[in-house]
Amino acid sequence: MTTVDHELLAENLHLVTERDPDMTARFYERLFARCPHTRELFGPNSKPVREDMLTETLISAVDSLDGVPWVECNMDLLGVKHHEYEVTHEMYDWWTDCVIETLAELSDSDWSPRLEHLWRDRIGHLCTLMREAAPE
Repeated sequence: MTTVDHELLAENLHLVTERDPDMTARFYERLFARCPHTRELFGPNSKPVREDMLTETLISAVDSLDGVPWVECNMDLLGVKHHEYEVTHEMYDWWTDCVIETLAELSDSDWSPRLEHLWRDRIGHLCTLMREAAPE
């Protein structure tokens, strides 16, 4: 990945959050509509907490291009926590698809195959880190 890729992702994240400051709510509506059983995985976490979690993950996806050391450590911790909540490997794929669809929807005509590829790559990288951190 290049500096241009990093800038493209950062600009896209800024664009979608500017277009819809409630972007994360839209994402969770999509996820819970498609996979209603995932709602229980969030337990007592309030809407603002869930929204912060998604925002932090998207920022991590962008920061992972810079090799920021806290990203891998954070994903390892999340992977262990997700395992405790019984998050399956399949659920990471559902989550990723809903994130990509939400980003594409809010990007509208600014969305491109390149953006989809970059987001899938970065989010996939984070999901791989979390999957690998889960105990066998």
